[in-house]
Amino acid sequence: MKRIWHLARKDLAIFLTDPVAIGLTFIVPMVMILVFGFVFGGQGKSGLSELKVLVVNQDSGKAGEKLVKVLNALDELQLLEKAGKDTVKLDSSRAASLVQKGSYSVALVIPENFTEGIKNGEIRAQILEDPRDPVTAGVLLGLMQKTSFETFPMLMPSAMMSGMFDSSSTFGFNQDLAAAIEKNFGVQLPESGRTFQEMLPEEMLLGESDSAADSGGFNMGAAFDKVNQIQRTQVVGQQVVNPSVSHTTAGTAVMFMLFGVGAIAASLLREMNYGTATRLLLMGATSGEILLSKLLYAVTLGSVQLFAMMIYGWLIFSLQIWEHLLPMLVMIVVCAMVMSSVGLIISALSRTEEQAGGIQVVIILSMSAIGGAMFPSFMLPEFIRTLSQVTPVYWAMQGFNDIFWRDQGLAGIALECGVCLAMGALMTAIAVLIFRRRLATELG
Repeated sequence: MKRIWHLARKDLAIFLTDPVAIGLTFIVPMVMILVFGFVFGGQGKSGLSELKVLVVNQDSGKAGEKLVKVLNALDELQLLEKAGKDTVKLDSSRAASLVQKGSYSVALVIPENFTEGIKNGEIRAQILEDPRDPVTAGVLLGLMQKTSFETFPMLMPSAMMSGMFDSSSTFGFNQDLAAAIEKNFGVQLPESGRTFQEMLPEEMLLGESDSAADSGGFNMGAAFDKVNQIQRTQVVGQQVVNPSVSHTTAGTAVMFMLFGVGAIAASLLREMNYGTATRLLLMGATSGEILLSKLLYAVTLGSVQLFAMMIYGWLIFSLQIWEHLLPMLVMIVVCAMVMSSVGLIISALSRTEEQAGGIQVVIILSMSAIGGAMFPSFMLPEFIRTLSQVTPVYWAMQGFNDIFWRDQGLAGIALECGVCLAMGALMTAIAVLIFRRRLATELG
């Protein structure tokens, strides 16, 4: 064991003299965690709250201005009537140009007849969208519909009743009814000919009354609230401050740790090519000791790298590492062990350093993609999720998700740790068998 440690310490000393390797091990994943953390909600549970939307209000009535005001008050949206350094309000052509150029994803154009449309039970508006970002347009559409019904309570009744009262059949029925009353009761009824919208005060149609009771109107927003009794209850992750960052930090750290331990392949092949392995064997070291020293070096470096990334996630995004310190440390060491064995397998499958580099990229990126390190595995098709279970990345990410998201202790990650250790032991055993033969052949 002492000889294994001395060999591993030699590799650590070489690593510490290489600034490029240190940068790739620590600085690059920190940058990636920072970027992905902010993209996927690094500002907390409301990290993706405000979506920027250009707005062009052409409406000459009161309804357009009122809708813009209500939408802009929502936490989910930020409406911009001016873009960037523009000093004048946007028009529709300018807004369309900005969306077309990719400066913004969505623009909302409220036409000049918007108020008239509301009176007739119609939401007249145009959404200019970039299809590369369907989320913002979808959120805007849903919020517009919900907000319109709440802001203009008579919108739905107006649409429904105007269709009934203003139809030709209803109008004919009313005329016949009036004629029958005049004939049988000997009275002269005045000609009406008024539409349903004309029968209601404008302030009721535009939702300007203080309450539905004041105007005798119908509060559609209150009606929807009464009908919608579906409750959403979060049964897991209530204690998580940054729901997305725990996955982002762990996933990025695991992926870059794989690239770090992949250096085992280059190191072993380099020592074999330069005759270093032969000299070590002649000095009494065994092939198993050489391989285990590489494994020890990779596990040590990988554990330090993973823990440093977790500390970084805590400093930048308030990742809750101290509440889960013991299971996190265990998962870090187990993860480093199984990922280091991946480096040994890459070494065993490679004959040259160039070949090792190519195999490393293919294996690491493939496992990271389907294993859930790049993005959550639930976003993948079912057959890919099934396939991902043969990769150690999948089980490592399941372990970290159980710790940070499901608040599991050591017992909760026992399965993930067991599977990772079994995979690591199998890959290490295969790598040792292959390298014993290769080193024996080299020694002659």
